[in-house]
Amino acid sequence: MNKSEKSQQSGSSHDKASDKALLTTDLTALARGLKEEENWQKIGRGSRTIFKSDTLRILLNVMQAGSEIKAHQAPGPISVQVIEGRISFNTEAESVELSKGQMLTLQAHVRHSVEALEETAFLLTVSPLPASVQSK
Repeated sequence: MNKSEKSQQSGSSHDKASDKALLTTDLTALARGLKEEENWQKIGRGSRTIFKSDTLRILLNVMQAGSEIKAHQAPGPISVQVIEGRISFNTEAESVELSKGQMLTLQAHVRHSVEALEETAFLLTVSPLPASVQSK
């Protein structure tokens, strides 16, 4: 097994598109590693890009209970899939609680915030819109 294969199995992230057709990530190991980093201790959160290309971004986020991601908007449609714990996902129009195994989707440019109701890990997938669509 080469070094690249070992790092993928241990939960390493991929921050750019790869020539390799198939990439794997151990989400449990990656979440555990994020909880050992300084951000987890200082601000109660951590995030790692698992995959990034011009058309797709996948991030793993971990949050301590009570921590919050302040209101912001994404440059394209998103999905949020809770792997562990429970969050409150809030837009100006509504709020929804998501727990392990649940997922939501949200259109581009909708302001939203996230609050961890329990210690949580979730996958965030963003599909950035092309610049020509964003400027309209």
